[in-house]
Amino acid sequence: MSDIPFALLAFFVLGSYVQTVTGFAFGLVVMSAAALFSLVSLEVAAFAVSVLSLINSVTGLAGGLWREAKIKMLLVFFLGSIPATAYGVYLLSSLESGALHWLQLCLGLTIMLACGMSLIKPKKNPTDSKPWAFFLCGGFAGVLGGLFATAGPPISYLMYRQPVSLSVIRASLLSVFLISCLTRIGITTVAGQVTMEMIWLSVIGVPCVVVATLVAKRYPPNVQPETIKRAAMVLLFLSGISLSLKAVL
Repeated sequence: MSDIPFALLAFFVLGSYVQTVTGFAFGLVVMSAAALFSLVSLEVAAFAVSVLSLINSVTGLAGGLWREAKIKMLLVFFLGSIPATAYGVYLLSSLESGALHWLQLCLGLTIMLACGMSLIKPKKNPTDSKPWAFFLCGGFAGVLGGLFATAGPPISYLMYRQPVSLSVIRASLLSVFLISCLTRIGITTVAGQVTMEMIWLSVIGVPCVVVATLVAKRYPPNVQPETIKRAAMVLLFLSGISLSLKAVL
């Protein structure tokens, strides 16, 4: 346990606080910090993000919210995402052991893409998107989820284009996060990649996430959530640029 980088816990707190206020950014904050400051390996960080995001998703779906999820859409999404997640986990293991600079570059570009997508307000479609759109989105999100435990941006963008209520979108996204995290944790476990460092980091990260979430709910900032979101996305975008430069220089 002495090897746990306690500096990373501060980013657990920061990411949880921002996500509670804005509904976005936990995984991106933690993964960008882990990679940019070399706090832990990306495999360790991604596993911890998966576990802690799973807890957030279960909490968010409590009380029956899951019943509002668009099940048929999500089934098609998972047809594409589950095998893609397995491929992403394989890529992470392969690249981190032999081509770390390419992995860092990919993460940097992913962070910048996710930030850009989060700042664009999607235009509502008049009708539901076709099943193939959810399947392709699932494939893209699955690879990102397997690599960096950040499957959220693609499906979030697609769901906000659907002609449904915000409660349906929220229930659907939380369901995606829950199943995606379970899938990634399961694949990592079956592959024998889980280490004590991953377990300890996840365990000590739980109180960080819980406390930050409670504080954000009880003492919300005197700033509009959209302002905080934009500020967080700008900082994350800059971290993505820094990480990309670190990879190529």
